[in-house]
Amino acid sequence: ELDSDVAIDADVEIESDEAVTMPMAAVPASTKSKAPKPPPTKKRKKSPPQPPPAPERTGGRDAAEFKPNASTPAKVDPLGTKRHRLWWDELFTDEFGRAIPDLTPPQLKKEATFIEESLAVSPGALVLDLACGTGRLSVEMSSRGYGIVGYDLSVAQLAIAGELAQEKGAKINFLQGDMREMAFEEMFDGIFCWNSSFGYFEEDKNIAVAERMFKALRSGGRLVLDVPNRDFVVEQQPSQCWFEGDGCVCMDDMSVDFITSRLVVKRTVMLDDGRNMECNYSIRLYGLHELGRLFHDVGFRVTQFSGQPAMPGVFMGSTSPRILLLATKP
Repeated sequence: ELDSDVAIDADVEIESDEAVTMPMAAVPASTKSKAPKPPPTKKRKKSPPQPPPAPERTGGRDAAEFKPNASTPAKVDPLGTKRHRLWWDELFTDEFGRAIPDLTPPQLKKEATFIEESLAVSPGALVLDLACGTGRLSVEMSSRGYGIVGYDLSVAQLAIAGELAQEKGAKINFLQGDMREMAFEEMFDGIFCWNSSFGYFEEDKNIAVAERMFKALRSGGRLVLDVPNRDFVVEQQPSQCWFEGDGCVCMDDMSVDFITSRLVVKRTVMLDDGRNMECNYSIRLYGLHELGRLFHDVGFRVTQFSGQPAMPGVFMGSTSPRILLLATKP
């Protein structure tokens, strides 16, 4: 198991970027039949910077060290040296990362507004962006006056996040680590975990992640979580979806394992330099009743479900593509 927490300071001391940004391009609305022809590729954009040299490992920390201006040097063993490489190690590399779609600026602002209003914390409050990916939501929330800590396993994604934060002048601490090993204790006023980044692991490990979220929050703190709605997804499967990435064309073959309730995806990425790459991954799908019970059993008081950011508190069953859960630590 990876046992590191590596800090990346957005002032570009890079001290260490939707299941993690959402690995799916989208759950297709109706693609059960033949797949459309692939769209033409776009001109390849500039490749993201290579991850910086590995910094030093930290031990325990207190809340003061996570102020936006803080710098927490740390050291990490390279990914894969202490365990077998797993699908998330592949999916969030530079090449496969080009298949992960970005929100448009209006979408980004809408999602950030939903998160901000759901968390209902005061300006200057300390908020954790768990599985922050490339850090776009972290940067947007920071611009609204919150102290943000971004936490993610992918060094490649965090390198992009650090560069974006520097470009925007955001003061953010990005930390590299495995959410199953997260060890914060009553440190944050709010947590958001966005873009289908919950549900990667076996069920007991997913529950353990929820328990670590609970421990990381201060009393009265809120969690807002974004996952695909199982009832919506199963009606679209099996399916095949073509979409365009950054300098690549991608195809997802998707199906649902009804025994484990996991969405199983084979992703093929056709890069504009002629290379083809494949990666298989799966994400645990939750129905609303399952997700509510899981977080209730961990100790949260679940207060609201939504199906999309545009309609807070409104959930339309199998027609809602997402489950946006809001929960409070008593």
